Amino acid sequence: MDWPLAHFWGWCAMPKNIVIFSDGTGQAGGINFDEARTNVYKLYRVCRVGPDTKVEPSEQVAFYDAGLGSASDGGHFKIGWMRWLYNLASMATGLGITRNIVDCYAAIIALYEEGDRVFLIGFSRGAYTIRSVAGVMTYCGVPRHMPDGSPLRRDPKSVHKLAEHAVKDVYQFCPSYSRKILGYRQFLLETRDAIAAQFRQQYGSSSTINGAERANVFPYFIGVFDTVAALGHKYLGTALVTSGIALLIGVHWLGGFLQPVFPWAGWGAWILSYLGVAAALIAFLMNYLKIAPSLPGYGFLKRLRTVHFAPPKHKFYDTTLDPNVGYAKHAISIDENRADFKRVGWSPTVEKQDVRDAHGNLYFEQVWFPGVHADVGGGYLENEARLSDIALNWLLAGASLIPGGLKHDGSVLRLSPDPAGPQHNEQAGSFLKAGVRDLPIDPETEESRSPMHKSVYRRFRGGIGSSL
Repeated sequence: MDWPLAHFWGWCAMPKNIVIFSDGTGQAGGINFDEARTNVYKLYRVCRVGPDTKVEPSEQVAFYDAGLGSASDGGHFKIGWMRWLYNLASMATGLGITRNIVDCYAAIIALYEEGDRVFLIGFSRGAYTIRSVAGVMTYCGVPRHMPDGSPLRRDPKSVHKLAEHAVKDVYQFCPSYSRKILGYRQFLLETRDAIAAQFRQQYGSSSTINGAERANVFPYFIGVFDTVAALGHKYLGTALVTSGIALLIGVHWLGGFLQPVFPWAGWGAWILSYLGVAAALIAFLMNYLKIAPSLPGYGFLKRLRTVHFAPPKHKFYDTTLDPNVGYAKHAISIDENRADFKRVGWSPTVEKQDVRDAHGNLYFEQVWFPGVHADVGGGYLENEARLSDIALNWLLAGASLIPGGLKHDGSVLRLSPDPAGPQHNEQAGSFLKAGVRDLPIDPETEESRSPMHKSVYRRFRGGIGSSL
């Protein structure tokens, strides 16, 4: 990852927008000319600084994070088969999501100057990433100096190391369980609060409002398309792990078979199998074994009590929208029912629910749109993208009309939203398990907590039910 001239953007007199885009699983736009692009990549193209856009770098800069399981040439993996295996494991199990979160947060650290507005936009598991990045900002803010008080080091290696520290050691210390629970989980949440407070103090990323200390920077705008509740595929992930175990057992058995005839080959196979087990165990411990650092009020026994294993299954627990977030928009698919694409909605606080700013903009909107997962977040060829254009147009308007809104070059984007457009059927000929996508109902009023977009009603009135 490179940040050319990032540290020179401090000369800008006026605050700018920093826009972070995170794409869906296996999605990496900009590779082919006539490709199936998601709404995230389409937005990135019109919001970034470049020779083909009118966006001024003094007003806005952008960063694009390719989707989970889309590592490409020239990235972290130089050898083709290793990259292919990593992408397969990422899509099947959710492996690698931490790297996506770290990369996005590192971009914010590298690009941020005082007063800048942070926009976060994502789709599917990229929406999971974006909401996790928002969580990191809630706990850690944006660092402004090093622990010794010296200026923040913004070279790529230092920025990535700092972002990794914030994500792995603070945000991922424990899942964001409900604050209503009691017992050991509550103790872990309180410990994470203490770790975050120490991080903010060390890196100058805190502020005090009404006598309460908190992070110095929160997302100004979050826009997501159809956030999924968990990462990875239930059956593919299990199959991949089982295959790995079977491979190690097979190598060990092969060593026993070869040892009487070719002792050196037998010992080599045994050593290889033992090294494989050791590597897997070390990787598991490094990623999931957690213990609090030295903290005020935490003696040896209390620190020992913080030792725990973080859940290996990636699942989004934090469904409450932080009241310090400026604006938030969530477009949800009303027709998606695959079990691996269960949505995870937002529960806004009373400060945001049905409240408008001085210009009439809603602080929070969570709206149902027609179509399946990619009919909302995009990912089909342009001839079949009429439904996804509806959600894209809605989110772009919501992000652009607010004060200090999203800058974009309209000449680069042409939308043709149409409620009568084709709807896709991703389960046709697939073994993916179907699930039920329930509409969230208020138990008191028995009405939907999230409104339907007008395109849903127009599609129903037209009796449209075609699918591809």
